[in-house]
Amino acid sequence: MIKTALQELGLTSNEAEVYLTLLRSASISVNEIAEKSGLHRQVCYDALERLLEKGFVTFLVENNKKYFQALSPDRIVDYLEKKKESFQQILPDLKEITLLPKEQTKIEVVKGKNVIRIILRDVIKCLQENKGELLMWGVDESKFLEEDKIAIEQYLRDLQRYKLKERLLAREGAKVFFSGMNSSYRLVNKEYFNPNPVYIYSGKVVQVIWGEPLHAIIISNSEIYDSYKKHFELLWKIAKK
Repeated sequence: MIKTALQELGLTSNEAEVYLTLLRSASISVNEIAEKSGLHRQVCYDALERLLEKGFVTFLVENNKKYFQALSPDRIVDYLEKKKESFQQILPDLKEITLLPKEQTKIEVVKGKNVIRIILRDVIKCLQENKGELLMWGVDESKFLEEDKIAIEQYLRDLQRYKLKERLLAREGAKVFFSGMNSSYRLVNKEYFNPNPVYIYSGKVVQVIWGEPLHAIIISNSEIYDSYKKHFELLWKIAKK
């Protein structure tokens, strides 16, 4: 788990392994690092070079031989702060790029354990900006809670906090619903219920595909959005209150 976290912070697998090896040891040579980490000696050298550049390790020389040691994990915070400062410098340029004319149709595919979280954050962001509402069919709230309960709870708080609205089409016989003025449900016959949810909001249509890993297809296109919105409104009219 610790190694994975280090990799998510920007270290390679080899860098993380060497750094953890040094944290568990006093000053040791490359040969000892290779022996303890199970990595090839040259691989250790390459990782050490990069860790030295990032300020994660240091070395001393005794009898013409280098001995390496890990610096305090607090250095990781310093490293991240420097990366943040570098990013802040180019942020205005990145924002300027986003203002350039966009393609009429944009399709993205996301997958993994954070799919629901990514979508819900985008829903809140877009609804705040465009003052619209979320339309959604294929809703099975028990499935969403099972997939990412924390993200769902945060999303519901944000709906209330920013006074945003959603209309949802769920299956007849469903047992789990979220109470509140922000969410309105109607029920469709089991025979016509699509178990794969579709989000419709702010010019986007998002198709979620349950499975391992979880997938979502995000389509940004005004014509497709309008078509799905009309389809939703038709279903909403015939669905049970």
